[in-house]
Amino acid sequence: MHTSIPDVQALKKPATHFADSRNVSRPASLILGGVKIKQDLEGRYCLNDLHKAAVADGANKRTKEPGKYVSTESFAEMVDELTTQNPGSLPVVTIEGRSGGTYVVKELIYAYAMWVNARFHLHVIRTFDAVVIGHIQLVESKQSRERARLEAPALTDAIKHGRLAAGKDIKHYHFSNEFDLINRIALGMPSKAYRAAHCISPTDSIRDHLTPCEIRCIEHLQRVNASLIDVGMDFESRKQKLSQIYIQRHSRALLSEIKRLEF
Repeated sequence: MHTSIPDVQALKKPATHFADSRNVSRPASLILGGVKIKQDLEGRYCLNDLHKAAVADGANKRTKEPGKYVSTESFAEMVDELTTQNPGSLPVVTIEGRSGGTYVVKELIYAYAMWVNARFHLHVIRTFDAVVIGHIQLVESKQSRERARLEAPALTDAIKHGRLAAGKDIKHYHFSNEFDLINRIALGMPSKAYRAAHCISPTDSIRDHLTPCEIRCIEHLQRVNASLIDVGMDFESRKQKLSQIYIQRHSRALLSEIKRLEF
């Protein structure tokens, strides 16, 4: 990798740093107008790809190329401000090679989109927001699945200790009955019926096929059910209490989630 700095122009055009195309990460996490926007290893976005997306979107008739934008005074001012706020950073680099192009930070992506036109600017903002929100939901979903798995042994232990304390035998169906109680309340059906309805393999975990709201609901109900078993509450009383908690704490969020997924 080599870096060179061109002569400073009258309008204080920011220095262009060159990198090797091997520093471009191949997977693209952002798609605009059917065009994949590549990112380098530092997370900067390919401005050339954004230009292609603007053309594909009908917002740019090839008259507002990245080269013209990076020559503007507003671009130079933006780069100066970004560098001032974060000394040592490289808001823009030029990468040579097969996957080359001008790579810029998100703020400059927004600025370029605004320079193209208002409609494309809004399109870019909304697409970025959707990607960020989707990533947050994915992370939260994974965390909730892990918490639900961690709560399962606690519920199993509560069932076992509760029956032993009452001098009762422990059968395998005592455990499946409790987990199906949770599934019937949260999912509307026992696990076997849910697998059949959603074509889930017997070897796959149902949790991996649930929505974030469904996972949070199951996680919460498992935790509460374990506590109710520990205090000696009978099955029918727990069923009533868990159903009440579901209605008060989870039903509205689940309905809203279903509407979002449908539309």
